[in-house]
Amino acid sequence: MTYPPQSPEPHQYPGAPGPGVPGPQPNPSGDFATEWGIKEHPGRPKKINQLTQLMWAFAAATVLNLVFAIIASATAPWWYGTGFFTGAAVFGLILGAAAVAIAWFVIKDKLGAFGANDPRLPLYITLGVLGFFSLGGFASGWSIGWYAALSALLALAKLGAVVAAFYLLLQPETEHWLKSRPGNQPKPPVPPQHPGGGYPQQPGGPQQQQQPPGGGYQQPPAAGQQIPPGYPNEM
Repeated sequence: MTYPPQSPEPHQYPGAPGPGVPGPQPNPSGDFATEWGIKEHPGRPKKINQLTQLMWAFAAATVLNLVFAIIASATAPWWYGTGFFTGAAVFGLILGAAAVAIAWFVIKDKLGAFGANDPRLPLYITLGVLGFFSLGGFASGWSIGWYAALSALLALAKLGAVVAAFYLLLQPETEHWLKSRPGNQPKPPVPPQHPGGGYPQQPGGPQQQQQPPGGGYQQPPAAGQQIPPGYPNEM
């Protein structure tokens, strides 16, 4: 018995070029800058967008600090030791990468990987480290006036970003959004498995497990067989 061919269902997907054929879906997140939190994302709360933008601003300040340190090293006298503030600028670039990592963990809902009950706890620790090492921008390259002034301004900008990020993390809107994301919840502990696979067996083996417990129904003895002690006599 054969069935007649069924007609395709009309327009199951919006924007499809033909009936029953799914077409390209528009990307609701927009471009790269919107997806990675550089620009405001319509699918995230306003304070979350501001938090990721502050982290990108911190990273941009570290890049500028490195550029200024390279220029200062090239223009400084040959006898002036420029390795100190150049090395500090490179270390600051590593801190900028940590700020981008904060934005990534918030955007991708990966804070549960740290195992903390409050997903904001690893953010607090990382922001504290960023703020502490940002203070070094006030004490680098004082012998080069223009570099010292720019370093101090950039350090002030980075500290402002860290303080503002702390403030945003304390807001109820930010706390509720971070805790409501499934990826930010700590993973439940995995129960220990039996070495041989499956569930651990009870002691005594399968034959002992199949025996009825004491006091249960027992098979009556055969004819001529001695009645074991304690066996109930029939009336």
